[in-house]
Amino acid sequence: MGVGGVSAKTSVRLEDLAVALDEHIRRTNQRIDDELVRVSRLRRARRQLELRMWRTSPLFCKSR
Repeated sequence: MGVGGVSAKTSVRLEDLAVALDEHIRRTNQRIDDELVRVSRLRRARRQLELRMWRTSPLFCKSR
């Protein structure tokens, strides 16, 4: 037993836990970033499609 009743073996496990939590947080942040990029692309594609449909729709075509 070490000082304060914490053994050296427990300390190693706590370090492993901290490393695992850091890795989990990093992966979660990466997934969030990937999802934000995906949503941004979808929104842009939807805007482009709506604009294309508006430009080519007979209802909105203006006589020139």
